[in-house]
Amino acid sequence: MVVEAVFVIPAAMMIILFAVQACLWAHASAVVQSAAAEGEQAATVLGGTPDQGVSRAEAVLQSEAASAVVDPSVQVKVLSDGNVDVTVAGRASSILPFLHLPVSAQRRASVSEFRSNG
Repeated sequence: MVVEAVFVIPAAMMIILFAVQACLWAHASAVVQSAAAEGEQAATVLGGTPDQGVSRAEAVLQSEAASAVVDPSVQVKVLSDGNVDVTVAGRASSILPFLHLPVSAQRRASVSEFRSNG
């Protein structure tokens, strides 16, 4: 009985740790997706700028993911076709020292502009 416990208990603990790590990765991924969506909205709204998109995405990352996303980066590019490309990337926080899971999200939308009729 003791011999089996020597193998079963560490295996069960590793399974639990991997499950918790998967949950941390899923949370970080959702936060990065949310930050990219908020950044895209701020950059493409009428009168919005790429700098406003970066600021909004970084604010979402700070408020929602202070410890969930490690080394976050936000890039907003205005493309030649009138679209804005927002990329948010980082790594999920880890409870396992050898596991560094990347998370990223990319959103692309056209810039809103006012056009008069006639």
